[in-house]
Amino acid sequence: MKRGIQSCLWFAAVVALIACADSENRQQSIERSVVRIVNHSQRGDWYSPWLSRAPSYSGGSGFVIEGGLVMTNAHVVSDARMILIHLDDDPTPHEARVKAIGHDCDLALVEPVEVGLLDDFPAMTFGGLPELGSSVETYGYPVGGQRISSTSGIVSRIENATYAHSGADSHLTVQTDAAINPGNSGGPVIQDGRVAGVAFQAMTEMENVGYFIPSEVIEHFLVDVADGTYDGYPDLGTQVVNLENPAARRDSKMQSGQSGVRVEFVYPESSADGQIEERDVLLAVDGYPIANDGTIALDGLRLSYELLLDRRQAGESVPLEILRDGERHHISVPMKVYPPFTAYRRLYDQLPRYYVYAGLVFVPLNTEVIVSRSEDLPEHLLYELYFRPIEEPLDTRQESVVLLRRLDHAVNGSMSWYRDLVVDRVNGRPIESLEELIETIENNQDSSHVFEFAYYGRLGVLDREAAEKANEEILEIYGIAEDRNL
Repeated sequence: MKRGIQSCLWFAAVVALIACADSENRQQSIERSVVRIVNHSQRGDWYSPWLSRAPSYSGGSGFVIEGGLVMTNAHVVSDARMILIHLDDDPTPHEARVKAIGHDCDLALVEPVEVGLLDDFPAMTFGGLPELGSSVETYGYPVGGQRISSTSGIVSRIENATYAHSGADSHLTVQTDAAINPGNSGGPVIQDGRVAGVAFQAMTEMENVGYFIPSEVIEHFLVDVADGTYDGYPDLGTQVVNLENPAARRDSKMQSGQSGVRVEFVYPESSADGQIEERDVLLAVDGYPIANDGTIALDGLRLSYELLLDRRQAGESVPLEILRDGERHHISVPMKVYPPFTAYRRLYDQLPRYYVYAGLVFVPLNTEVIVSRSEDLPEHLLYELYFRPIEEPLDTRQESVVLLRRLDHAVNGSMSWYRDLVVDRVNGRPIESLEELIETIENNQDSSHVFEFAYYGRLGVLDREAAEKANEEILEIYGIAEDRNL
């Protein structure tokens, strides 16, 4: 009996030693796969769009995946002029370049310039969505450190939330109390030896609250870029309201037991255009009933129904059940990317578009213009970009053009209005894009250029011959090499 007990204790000790060794080997393999990324970047200046801001330096993390690539966040490698990766136990930095990037989902793939550099480094594999209350570990190089660190935490929330990098896109996120600090971005979040997600942002208003991008979003990105082009997330193109109010459900002709959300607006030329009508009720997506608060029950969680739309790639169709005038219909909607929504996002990896004529600086209206004018932003610019497409869909411009500012010169000194104005017409022609404005100015043969501005009925007039003569002089005075970037 005593010998049997000793044998069991010996066996248990051997098993514990093997498990400890396996855990240590797995830890070393993970740490060897995590890299430090340094990005030497430079952004354009959206207030003086012919200029670029001073170069900057930032650090982040990444990890090796199949194909000799490094996965990281888009915001870690955005606006890059030079990317360097630092490998485990290697003091030499290695130059790399962006292979694919998705700013709407804040993910990117980086490849070393040196062929075969990552051949001897273990590629990490992806796991599923972690359960609430389960433990995860984050790995990376936080706050500029040159040695890898790891922190443990608990998964506390899973929901759709806004991704800070684009400032406009919402996708599935996982909240954890594992520390996610600057520099951790792009590093892997590990559960059971596999990647559960990519660390990407923290909540500054709360202590020890960070977020990571789950494997579902990562998989969508990897499938999208497999053909060498990133298309981005498609949009249904609807504005909806919840139907928690019983009176609102009765008004929508819903029967007892039915639930869903009502469509208030369909964006022209979106996926839903011609398929879904205003006041339709979305009852189900992909066979999952939509609750009156816009959620679905999925894997023990209540999540936004938009999660099921996010699972589609551009060109794929999504089955919907709708209620129209009290009758149920089953439809299949082909999903596509909706370009006008890009105006709501922050812009990266591109220089500002602009046109300078006679000292007048014209730019397309986008979120970067809004941010550049944040200190004294006129309300009509906010309305034009964010609210007019909803309230006045039939009168919305293809691209709103703004007279951002004036470079002072005698030729334009008599213009009373010259700042933060939405261009309505030029020489009597409605303006739908920056290119159209340029064409209208350059083809004008009248004695004057007449600029009509929206919202306030303001008018600006330039002498055409004087403006053309002064144009080159103004560009030289203000150090502008090119009068346009399109």
